[in-house]
Amino acid sequence: MNTSELEQHVYELEFKLQYQEDTIESLNNEIASHQKDILLLKEQVQWLAKRVDSQKEQQSNINVANERPPHY
Repeated sequence: MNTSELEQHVYELEFKLQYQEDTIESLNNEIASHQKDILLLKEQVQWLAKRVDSQKEQQSNINVANERPPHY
C-alpha cells in the first residue's frame, strides 16, 4: 500500500466513524424522546387507574344506597 492509498483508507475510515457517531447521537436523541413519552404515558395511566378506582367506589356506594332492604 502506498501513501496515497493509505491516506484514502484512513479518510474512508474517518468518514465511516463520523457517520456512525452521528447515527449513534441521533438514535440516542430518539431514545431520550421516547423515554419522556413513556414517562408521560405512565403518569397518565396511573391517573386513569386512580380515576377508575374512584368511580368504581362511587358506583358501589350508589348501588348500596339504592338497594332495598332484605325485608321488602
